[in-house]
Amino acid sequence: MDAGTRRILVVAGLWTFGLLLVVGKLYQVQIRQHEFYKEKARSYIEHKRTMQAARGTISDRNGEPLAVDLMHYSLAAKPAQLVEKRAVARKISKIINESYDDVYSKINNKKSFVYLAHRLTPEQAAQIRDLSDKSLLLERKFSRSYPFKEVGAHLVGYCDNDNKPGAGIEFSYDEYLHGKDGSSIFLRDAHGGQFPSMDLPTREPQNGKHIETTIDIVYQGILEAELGIAVNQHKADNGSAVLLNPRTGEVLAMANYPQFNPNEYSKYPVKNFKNQAVSDLYEPGSTFKMVSLAMCLEQLHLNMDSELVFCENGRYQLAQKTVRDHQKFAYLTARQVYENSSNVGVIKLAEKFPAAQFYRYARDFGFGEKTGIDLPAEINGILHKPDKFSKYSVSYMSIGYEVGVTPLQLASAYAAVANDGKLMQPYVVRRVVDESGRVVKENRPTELRTVISRETARQMKEVLKGVVENGTGQSARVTGVTIAGKTGTAQKIDRSTNSYTSENHIASFAGFFPVENPKFVLLVVVNNPRNGQYYGSQVAAPVFRRIAQRIVGLAVEDEPVSDQNLARIALPEMKNMLPAVEGMSVKNATKTLEKRNLKVDITGDGDTVFRQEPEAFSQFKEGQLVTLYTETRPLAETGKMPMVVGKSMKEALRILGEWDVQVEIEGSGIVIKQLPVAGSKMDNSGKIKLICNPA
Repeated sequence: MDAGTRRILVVAGLWTFGLLLVVGKLYQVQIRQHEFYKEKARSYIEHKRTMQAARGTISDRNGEPLAVDLMHYSLAAKPAQLVEKRAVARKISKIINESYDDVYSKINNKKSFVYLAHRLTPEQAAQIRDLSDKSLLLERKFSRSYPFKEVGAHLVGYCDNDNKPGAGIEFSYDEYLHGKDGSSIFLRDAHGGQFPSMDLPTREPQNGKHIETTIDIVYQGILEAELGIAVNQHKADNGSAVLLNPRTGEVLAMANYPQFNPNEYSKYPVKNFKNQAVSDLYEPGSTFKMVSLAMCLEQLHLNMDSELVFCENGRYQLAQKTVRDHQKFAYLTARQVYENSSNVGVIKLAEKFPAAQFYRYARDFGFGEKTGIDLPAEINGILHKPDKFSKYSVSYMSIGYEVGVTPLQLASAYAAVANDGKLMQPYVVRRVVDESGRVVKENRPTELRTVISRETARQMKEVLKGVVENGTGQSARVTGVTIAGKTGTAQKIDRSTNSYTSENHIASFAGFFPVENPKFVLLVVVNNPRNGQYYGSQVAAPVFRRIAQRIVGLAVEDEPVSDQNLARIALPEMKNMLPAVEGMSVKNATKTLEKRNLKVDITGDGDTVFRQEPEAFSQFKEGQLVTLYTETRPLAETGKMPMVVGKSMKEALRILGEWDVQVEIEGSGIVIKQLPVAGSKMDNSGKIKLICNPA
């Protein structure tokens, strides 16, 4: 074999070997790793965009929105793809109300992606779309808004910047409120630009369900206003108030002070978020005497007017401690013992009770265990079992010491007396409904147990009524309304000495009205008043009176009020204010406004209201027109043919410009017919035809 032939064979062998390598690589890529490279190519070509679901609305018992999702947009850019950056920066700066220099500095680089602005309105987003620049991207988002700001914040809770719940109903009912995000597929071109795919599936977002609460926002506002005045006036640390419907257990209002604004939650200390009414315990003092009163009537069968108790002239020795009364009482009837809140008298009556029996009554009234309310972070309170009692535990517990309660527990116990001895489970959510109005979950009144007999409850009402008419609760009296209740003044423990101090107190008043047919149970607690006055009769009872007056609609203290007016709302600052409906569905917003005898005009064909005119909480007149502005989601997210009939040819082309499809136009002027019809699925086959006529 000569050298030439050998050279040819070597070259041929090398070519053959190279060809085998290529074929092998092709086999490896196209056959064995086909799925791997297919997915890799798809991941570059296809881009999934998340479509955020709206969180459900929370409303009060009358449909007033307490928490809504407001639509807004984030604007991003691809600086590497922008051509005329100065011109783009100039246009954008005018739309988003930012300086030209700031916008230009963000896009004057080679970055692949940068955010330019957040929380743009739908109107600003529309102006950005009008620029028709594929290097600019808009992301639709929702953020939580609380129209009543501080009012009801501890009940409703808040959501953080990512719309994640942090407290209250937002937290406890999150499984219903949060929706399920949707998605749509976009395709990338060779330059990195994105355009919607009309062949690939779009998964629509499923919005959250709506919560209808038991709360009356007007009552809530009354409690918070009066509680805040009292805490500040008496230079107290904080305060709580609870308003219940004793027949059902519904929470009509629940207030805490200090407050916080959930729209700006990050500006407040974490301690402000705490719902003290369910999460804080305190020694209730004399308001707890209702337990021993129930036992006197039901177990001892005392005649409250003939049974005499020697009150030791206001001083009674218990081991190494002396129990004192606020006056030097000698002999009092059993009724007078409770009307005048004699600690000595109550202790001498309670000494007749076995420890186990006293514990059972306290437990049956709901102390020492959670009420089961549908709010987060509720605590049990403290009620020791009889085997943990000391020789003097029943004596101290009978006057509200050696026991820890939450404001809600005490309010619920008084509600049991008002409700003829039946203890109801408190709740704050009436029902959960979906967007179609279908009821998903409904909470109904739940009777936990019968604590005392109807007759015992009747007698207790009379004694507690006497406390207000003749005893320590006189500053809670409201002319024309019969009120029953009990004052409470408890010394606090000094943590440095671990003993009770006469310097720090908790003032409270618990009661219900009207006595004949109780509709409201109200508890007011003021923690550590330091402005001279500290008795429950001086600090808490006047707050109870003012709240009761406002609830029943009394304009003048001496004006009698009929029973049918007791549930009437009379808060002048709220009566003629336009309700906030931004963030609500068009259906619910329309329903809310029409209930106020207002006319409604809807602009746009979207499902959600993003703006209203006039503004929320402005004064309105009956029959006034309210305009609701809605926005349809960008076509690229829906995959459906929009309604363009009735629009100008220019406007129709602008709307359809989001799609990379061919549009055939017949005539000019206003669109009178469209093919395909509105709502049809869009795909790449065929054209869109618009038939126009001059206006």
